[in-house]
Amino acid sequence: MVHRRTLLVGAAAAVLAPLAPPAWADAGFPSRRWVKIVFVNTGERFNNLYFSDGAYIFPAVKEFSWTCRDHRANEWKLIHPWLMDLLFVLHWKYNKDEIKILSGYRTSETNAQLEGAALNSQHMRAMALDIHIPDVDNDAVARDVKTFIYGGVGMYPGRDFVHCDFGPLRSWVG
Repeated sequence: MVHRRTLLVGAAAAVLAPLAPPAWADAGFPSRRWVKIVFVNTGERFNNLYFSDGAYIFPAVKEFSWTCRDHRANEWKLIHPWLMDLLFVLHWKYNKDEIKILSGYRTSETNAQLEGAALNSQHMRAMALDIHIPDVDNDAVARDVKTFIYGGVGMYPGRDFVHCDFGPLRSWVG
């Protein structure tokens, strides 16, 4: 008997391979990509190649997703790999070795407990990250993210992070 989770993970592997944004490939975007992050809530790190030879590396995307899990509920969901591409671009742009992740996937229960969290947050779909790049102005990061993605960009000056997601196009200051 195949468990539902095993079936879903296998289906996700089949779906992820062709998801590389085509315009990036045409523009000469690197065919080997890596990210190096620290998930500040647990201190766990991810430092790995996640894209090579025209395809996402499913075990690496899965490991990244686990690292960025809902640490309160200890649950994870497969993070959209385009978020990893965004981090790769930010590594490149700012020449930074490591990016801090403050929030990745969230369960609906965790999201409901967080003050100011959107009721329909992209975090619950594993389509959002809250990030901080050490020694880089958050305003600059937010402006750059707006040029790199079609989605949501939230700036949180008092909390020292930028929200980025691949949901509907919008921006805000929180």
